[in-house]
Amino acid sequence: MHTRTVAALTLTACEGTDTASSKPSSVQSANDQPLAAGNAQATDDQKAATLPDMIGKGLQSAQDQAQASGFYNLNSHDVLGRGRMQAFDRTCKICSQTSTPGEHPTDTKVDFATVKLEETCPARDEGAAPRAAGSTMPDFTSKSVKVARQALDTSTSITVVP
Repeated sequence: MHTRTVAALTLTACEGTDTASSKPSSVQSANDQPLAAGNAQATDDQKAATLPDMIGKGLQSAQDQAQASGFYNLNSHDVLGRGRMQAFDRTCKICSQTSTPGEHPTDTKVDFATVKLEETCPARDEGAAPRAAGSTMPDFTSKSVKVARQALDTSTSITVVP
């Protein structure tokens, strides 16, 4: 039996749950992706609309604008990889979005990568989905305990040291 110790405790930010409005979804992509990614093409039998560029906007404004354009399959995540959720939409801003701006079927999943308004957007998306731990302990420096628990096997013992 192996015991793993994780020392990480930084739990601040936009708190809450996913930001899906009327059509819940879960959008996940691999960690360490460039910030702008994703694209889908509309087929003849799907209704298409133009997804605006939301980068730099407040999360609440971006959600409102996406919905006004016909997109309701909305999600958001903490781009810094701290596992923070965005319940207070007005305190967060968009660093990147997936799918990219442009013409898409209106059922396209749209995921907003966010930080708090006073934070700077990072060069890479560290928070889309936690990586599963392999045989080597991942580096959880500046990550939340939630992120560590999601990445590690459920039988892993975690001791938090302040």
